[in-house]
Amino acid sequence: MLFFSYEIAVLRQRTSGIFSVHVCAFRKKEDVEKQGIMLYYVDLYVIMCKDLVKEMKHVELSGGKGMLAIERQEQIVSQIRRNGAVRIHELTKQFGVSVETIRRDLLELERQDCLHRVHGGAVGIAVAKQYHRLEERTEENPQKKEELSGYAAGLIREGDVLMVDSGSTAIAFAKMLAEEFERLTVITYSLHVFEILKKKEGFTLYLCAGAYLRDENAFCGQWALQMLEQFHAKTAFLFPSAISLQNGIMDYDQELYHLQRAMMKHADRSVFLADSDKFEKSALLKLADVNEAVTFVTDSGLRKEILELYQENGIEMIRGEQKK
Repeated sequence: MLFFSYEIAVLRQRTSGIFSVHVCAFRKKEDVEKQGIMLYYVDLYVIMCKDLVKEMKHVELSGGKGMLAIERQEQIVSQIRRNGAVRIHELTKQFGVSVETIRRDLLELERQDCLHRVHGGAVGIAVAKQYHRLEERTEENPQKKEELSGYAAGLIREGDVLMVDSGSTAIAFAKMLAEEFERLTVITYSLHVFEILKKKEGFTLYLCAGAYLRDENAFCGQWALQMLEQFHAKTAFLFPSAISLQNGIMDYDQELYHLQRAMMKHADRSVFLADSDKFEKSALLKLADVNEAVTFVTDSGLRKEILELYQENGIEMIRGEQKK
């Protein structure tokens, strides 16, 4: 029979919070007795440190294939920084440890403000997306905006009633609508969107006018909101500044906030178009939670790790195929 004496040295490091347990094995009962080890103390130690001993036994007895927790956690942080997200399922396969072990790693790293835990994995701490004026945003990622607008076309049918938000992505989206469709009803407060679509004879347009917001070339205020609330659409297309599993769907413009919220309320479906750079970022105002009720359309540059983690949380993601 194999007996174990556990010499417990529980050391909590100030920065990492990692525990270490030293394991010594004895082949005979007599050896244990010679060392003065009482078996009921051994049982007590095992109960107190069951999970830690199990993990360290794996490290000591796995032929060098194991890894100390601090080393594993450093690699997890590195992957978060590189890919923006990690999945528990993938980490268990990568490190050859249990789901419980990875969950403990993620909990410890969250305590150190290295990540945010979410269902199925973890994401990095969302960095604030810098706010730029509309003129500057129009010049940012034009190819990505054109690409994701093309994917969004698959969600629209001739004759649909749509609500369309404002912003730089809205301009690319409106150009796509003009090229791909002949009959649509479009409700918007964006003057850019209205100017692009007014040339389409088969389109019915409603411009929700109010106070003119020069910086966004859009209308806002109570009059625009009251007009918008008189309509109901099949789909509302919105263009947020930032998206985060932890913090939600976010934007910056306080004047347009209530109009965006009204669009979501008065449409059967809300679809958010955002280029890949906006994921796992944060902004000033929260429009909505990230949950099963929303659909995201993005470009092919969105990292696979983020895409799969969102899908694992039940969120509909529409993304183009990445080029190899």
